[in-house]
Amino acid sequence: MRVLVVGQGPVARVLATSLTRPVGLAVRERTADSLLVETRRRRTARRTVDLVTTGEGWDVAISTASPTSPGVAELLAPAAVVAAVTQVPSEVELLRELAGDRPWGLVVPGFFAGGADPTWLWPRARFTVAGPASALLGSLFARPRTAPLAAPLLSAAATMPVVAGLHAADFDLAAARRSARRLAAAATQARNAVAAEFDSPVPRPVRPQAVRTALAVLPRLAPFDVPQYLRSHFGGHGEQTLRMLQDWIALGRRHGLPTGELEELLERVPA
Repeated sequence: MRVLVVGQGPVARVLATSLTRPVGLAVRERTADSLLVETRRRRTARRTVDLVTTGEGWDVAISTASPTSPGVAELLAPAAVVAAVTQVPSEVELLRELAGDRPWGLVVPGFFAGGADPTWLWPRARFTVAGPASALLGSLFARPRTAPLAAPLLSAAATMPVVAGLHAADFDLAAARRSARRLAAAATQARNAVAAEFDSPVPRPVRPQAVRTALAVLPRLAPFDVPQYLRSHFGGHGEQTLRMLQDWIALGRRHGLPTGELEELLERVPA
């Protein structure tokens, strides 16, 4: 089985060095108009992966780039199975459309994408796979976690409103802690909207104390500078954060659910 990984950032690198099958890497050169599939050699502390070259005959294509990005749909088109690394509801729907009658799914690595090497959140189950093709996607990794389609989306709906609040506070952790009640309410609205859209049971509300505790404890436990990581990583992905907020608001309205806290948060996040 041959797997194509689309992307060139830390997530693509981690995927390429974690898969147990022959891997190709599709990247967009910074000065080129076309996407290329090329041979590269990826080395980590534990493993070296030779990335094979050819643009045809892929069994599985996994995009770490948004399905909305130029050229991604064309790269996914020839594969028998398609997947994406995303927790954005509208991107999941687009992936479903691009897949058509083909099996499709989500691959969500559990790590902080900062520095030269990943910091894993769950070392024993480093990847979550979900969706109709979850069984096949799970066979590509060692000890994956298989979850319902809604699970990674609900997870993002719990954490990303807090990230949005950090963004609105210029990544000041103390200021974000003071807004914990409103951020928890926004996360609860986001989770309820996702659950309604993806036929999942109504989730438990996010507790303000959980938000305050997470913001206080994470800097003490993480083996890196948390404020710097948040600013450098999420500060450069503001467009994705805004898209998530917009998606949750749209889903909430579609199902007649409250979205006021999400709307207020959207207004505060810089474009």
